[in-house]
Amino acid sequence: MSLRFFREFLKSPGSVGAVWPSSPALARTIVKAANVAAADFVLEIGPGSGAFTGEILRCLRPGARFVAIEKSPDLARSVAGRFPAVRVVAGCATGLSAHLDGQGPPDSVVSGLPWAAFGGPLQDAILGQITAALHPDGTFATFAYFGPHWMKAGRGFRKKLGSHFREIRRTPVVVANLPPAFVYFCRK
Repeated sequence: MSLRFFREFLKSPGSVGAVWPSSPALARTIVKAANVAAADFVLEIGPGSGAFTGEILRCLRPGARFVAIEKSPDLARSVAGRFPAVRVVAGCATGLSAHLDGQGPPDSVVSGLPWAAFGGPLQDAILGQITAALHPDGTFATFAYFGPHWMKAGRGFRKKLGSHFREIRRTPVVVANLPPAFVYFCRK
């Protein structure tokens, strides 16, 4: 799976954004921060290789719905094959409302998107789709690499979160990830 992920990165570094999948430690952290265990409907955006998908399934409560949206058709097929219990949609997060097809608002949105690889207008477009779709009491969680978050693009993304969400919190750094990362978790 890691080799497929690396190949996707080489084909489209602006869409994949990382050379290696996230660690199980980061997956546990983001799923806990997103409050997946209490959600009736979980949406994963950008599952990539499925590093977070397996942990979401492990924590999903009985009867909860789970949809994953992946832009890369190859990665979408791979995740769907590995996790047949998940409804995987091959599509872009900029069309989130169309992909959710009237399923109601997700209580938990987990994002593996490479925000730093996106320009400001694309970040705003996707964050706007997420806030419009998210349940009023729902939680959005995404991660950032420790270190680059201090750079201009990282600081800019944090400000964008502030313009879309009323509450933004951050987990401690997950050093058992390559590179180390932390999770932003936000509420409307």
